[in-house]
Amino acid sequence: MDLHLFNESLQILASLAMGSVLGLEREYRRKAAGIRTIALISAGSTLFTVLSREMGAPDSMDRVASNILTGVGFIGAGVIFKGKYSVDGITTATTIWIAAALGMAIGMNHYMLALLTLAGSLLVLTGLRYLEHRLELQRKRKQFSIHCGPDLSHIQLEAIFAEKGLKFKSLVISRHDDRFEYKYEITGSVSALDDLNEYLLAEKRVFSFNVEVTY
Repeated sequence: MDLHLFNESLQILASLAMGSVLGLEREYRRKAAGIRTIALISAGSTLFTVLSREMGAPDSMDRVASNILTGVGFIGAGVIFKGKYSVDGITTATTIWIAAALGMAIGMNHYMLALLTLAGSLLVLTGLRYLEHRLELQRKRKQFSIHCGPDLSHIQLEAIFAEKGLKFKSLVISRHDDRFEYKYEITGSVSALDDLNEYLLAEKRVFSFNVEVTY
């Protein structure tokens, strides 16, 4: 095998390996893009970079590589889902973007740079997730749907939230005959949210309420 072809084959294999390692974390989290997707994106970026380097030499070596991120952007957009009250998939879309960058770095023979980027990305995806979990134990975000009569207004409810040190965002205010429904996204400490639950349970003007954890 010619040395040039051997080097290019090594680049593709290295790209597949690094992409697979990066995709393993997403696969473990059961995200939309897993091992196969991330590995193929990484390998494809390497191949495009190699072809770009050869087709554009010596004057415009970036003619294909410059469009890789545009194409990857469309793929990343496909894994972002907007729920009713939240947006999911942004971290997975960013991981796809990083996979393309790894592939391009390998395609330009920057193996050490790609390895350092891979290590840093895994540290962020796994290590900082632990930190996020620790922070979640201190603060939670929940969606409250509160049903009450006209004698308990949303202004009174919001004053109660503020008194308990909770941050809130009004989502929906609706009226059905003489009953009102107030939906809020409320963020605060676990103890403050538990205190709010106890208040709503004891408050006679509240007919019923539902609580959902949001992410």
